[in-house]
Amino acid sequence: MTLEELYQEIGGNYHDIQERLRKEERIQKFVLLFLKDNSYQDFIQAMENGNTEEAFRAIHTLKGACMNLSFDALYQVSSEITEAIWYGKRT
Repeated sequence: MTLEELYQEIGGNYHDIQERLRKEERIQKFVLLFLKDNSYQDFIQAMENGNTEEAFRAIHTLKGACMNLSFDALYQVSSEITEAIWYGKRT
């Protein structure tokens, strides 16, 4: 599977990331680093422990990584979760 096919499969914007990083090797490097990121696991663990501060921090980190990599669909979902936690804490 090519990087462009991966981006299509996950609802990402390959054109956007290609304009930003310019080289496919760079894109691949950061996509592979994303696979090692523990933000999602940290989010799940924090939610299971009822720790909304840590859950917010983890999902916000994931949201930023998705935005930087143009993983648009995952960015949208993580953004919605971030807002739900943020506004849930404030009420």
